[in-house]
Amino acid sequence: MKRVVQYIVLVVMAVLLASAALWADYCSQLEPCKSVDVVILNDDSVTFVTPEGIVREFEINNIYPEGKLVTSLDTDSMERVLDRCDYLESAECYVSNINRLVVAVRQFMPVMRVYDRGDGRVYYVNRKGKQMEVDGRYHIDVPVVEGDFTGSFKPLRLLPLINYVESDTSLVGLVSMYTVRDSNNVCFVPTICGHIVNLGSLDNIESKFRKLKLFYNKVMPHKGWDAYTEVSLKWDYQVVGTLRSKKQPYFASYNPEEDEQAPPLESVVVGNEPRDKEQNDSRQTDAVVKKAFSKR
Repeated sequence: MKRVVQYIVLVVMAVLLASAALWADYCSQLEPCKSVDVVILNDDSVTFVTPEGIVREFEINNIYPEGKLVTSLDTDSMERVLDRCDYLESAECYVSNINRLVVAVRQFMPVMRVYDRGDGRVYYVNRKGKQMEVDGRYHIDVPVVEGDFTGSFKPLRLLPLINYVESDTSLVGLVSMYTVRDSNNVCFVPTICGHIVNLGSLDNIESKFRKLKLFYNKVMPHKGWDAYTEVSLKWDYQVVGTLRSKKQPYFASYNPEEDEQAPPLESVVVGNEPRDKEQNDSRQTDAVVKKAFSKR
């Protein structure tokens, strides 16, 4: 009998607690929204989103919630309004248990700055392809890309190339900007002297940069760093350098049996030293390449 009484008491207490919670929730919904709390989830880098800007978006669209009944707030509509803002990547709106509207947003994080020759626009692009117009009040340090992107070739197709360059400490200081003529002539402007590097297509990027390092290592110190107007990596097993003083291109060939595009850096040295992997330190080769990159 005692156990039955305890069971009944527990059930009654559970019902009372549930009823109290429901009643408190009902009463809270009859109260007005006290304030808007904006939380910027990714403010550890550049910050161009402010709580005042979010509030202004609500006011412009006549959905500012403060003072309105909690039951009348349409958080889905608020999120749709914020999703249309080009400077935001995402937004979540919800009402807290103390009747405050919480707006958690992620500001736009660009991966490149685009100069589009097709329509003359200048804008930033994030990893999802969303665009944000350039604002003179903010400067975001990201790779610069130039080309005609109104056709099938979109700026995001360059992202694997940009990621590869950004991951290599010897390359990140070499590339000043990217320029796209078409899908088979993707180029970049190096920070050294007055030539342009033509990668061809975006295939075999790692092998092409290996060829370029070899060319900078073996050829440029002898020919001169201002000897070429263009260095092309688009052809298999060779680098084609167009001489500045002559219109005939210079061909630097490589053994196709060692690699589809070029031999590995650690198997090649400058001068007449033996091409023996065990006798050469790849770190010394990288140092020569980095030294070449630093020349202006």
